[in-house]
Amino acid sequence: MGVVSSNLNGVFMNEWIDAETRVERAHKLYKQGRWKESVSELRTAIASNPYNASWFFNLGLALEAMEEYTRAVEAYQSARKLEPHDIETLNCLGVNLTRIGRFAESLECFELIQKLDPTYEPSYCNRIVTYTEFGQHDEAELMFYLARQYVDECPLCYFNIGTSHYERGNYDQAIACWKQTVRLEGKCPQIHSHIGDAFWAKGDLEKALEYYETELKTTGENGETMLDMGEVLLEMGRLDEAEKHFVRAMELSPENPAVHFCMGELAEKHHDDAAAEKYFHRALSFDSNYPGVHVRLAKLLLKKGQTRLACKYLLAELKSCGDDAACLQEIGELMIEARLVNKAHEVLARLVKLLPDNPYALHNLAVSCFMLGNFDEGATYCRRALKLKPNYSLAMYNLALAYLHKGQTSLARRYARRAQAIDPANQEIRKLGRQLGMTGLWSRIKTRLMPKRKRSSHKKPRNE
Repeated sequence: MGVVSSNLNGVFMNEWIDAETRVERAHKLYKQGRWKESVSELRTAIASNPYNASWFFNLGLALEAMEEYTRAVEAYQSARKLEPHDIETLNCLGVNLTRIGRFAESLECFELIQKLDPTYEPSYCNRIVTYTEFGQHDEAELMFYLARQYVDECPLCYFNIGTSHYERGNYDQAIACWKQTVRLEGKCPQIHSHIGDAFWAKGDLEKALEYYETELKTTGENGETMLDMGEVLLEMGRLDEAEKHFVRAMELSPENPAVHFCMGELAEKHHDDAAAEKYFHRALSFDSNYPGVHVRLAKLLLKKGQTRLACKYLLAELKSCGDDAACLQEIGELMIEARLVNKAHEVLARLVKLLPDNPYALHNLAVSCFMLGNFDEGATYCRRALKLKPNYSLAMYNLALAYLHKGQTSLARRYARRAQAIDPANQEIRKLGRQLGMTGLWSRIKTRLMPKRKRSSHKKPRNE
């Protein structure tokens, strides 16, 4: 028995030494950026000794570097089971739970850290991101100020609160925060691109280009920044320059669906529908749910009169767009054009729930009502649109048509006149105005003549 015990101890000792050796090798591989190999070594070590929390923690770091965030969460959770109150583990777990959208669990991790060590600044800094993803921007700002009590000038805090401002449309504040990040840590990856994004959102395209160029000088060529520059140049109408950037972006990231989508947009600008269709289909081959592609294909198909296939693409876009208001508006408008009226009405009603004070959404919903024969309901939506946008000539025009259909010519005439006063060059409005003008003239003639006929009808016929 003693010999057997000695042999078993020797086996265990060898396995332990082998596991430790593998972990050391995993550290070196991680530093070299060979994360997949590092993960393999760590998993083998953990199979020999599944009770070492630090090994699970290191596995989480390697998986995180590979952007395998769900698997990283599993690794950090395993580490936490072994050491429930390790702050570094809780922090990394919270960060990765945010990345995969499990925000409530993420906040639980950060709140536990705060109880264990209220001075641990990352628990506040990282909560800025979680609250921003939640859309709770007031809480994000509170975390920013709490973090500054412990680290006054944290570049990551400024970066995170800058993102919160950007999401709210506070572009000047976002730029100011991100410039603070540059001041504190000039080599923060993609920071100049973020500033460029904010200037682009403001409409300052020249300034956006300037910051994208700075990003390329700072971090070297990358497909995302090349693509951003190409899109800005496309928006500026500098098509040849845009094409050069798209081509280079494609060389750097040939399987990025966004590159092919942008090439499709460029082809549309050149009125080359066949090329545009080819690029949009190529974008779908890399990502079958890439936003906006199905809508673009539907537009091209409607131009060719292929309504049934266009409807198929519109329904595909609808499945993936969620509550994206701009996407819903475009889908609704194209469904009306494709005479998919019932579905258009559903989409536009959904849009109005999201944007109850948007005059364009209300007007489009009114149009779908009119097409379905619901004139009273449509007129209500049109009037709501006009309260929000009093000079909305198209809403006046369609409201005039609705009243004309109902036989309420005086109301129809009133709205047609208002529309024509605002948009006198619009031929359709002028045509309706002329039509209603003739209707009004005939009505006035009848009003003058009828009483005379009634009076004369009581007279006896005169003899010749």
